Amino acid sequence: MSAAVLAGIVTAQDPTGGSCNQPGQYECGRSASYNGNNAYLYFCLSDNFVTEVKNCNCPQCCYVVGGGLGPNGSKSCT
Repeated sequence: MSAAVLAGIVTAQDPTGGSCNQPGQYECGRSASYNGNNAYLYFCLSDNFVTEVKNCNCPQCCYVVGGGLGPNGSKSCT
């Protein structure tokens, strides 16, 4: 298998650098090809790319309220 093919496999599994929908906020995600289909918490950059990925321990172990920021915002990934 070529290095280019292997790099594509790693990129497809790791959400870091992928697209997101709510710039400047935290979001929860889940993918069958990443973290054993368990949830993960990430921050969506202003240019709509995923950063700061934290893996959670179960499919429902992630929540975000109010974008995870500010006095009314909260986030959890257990």
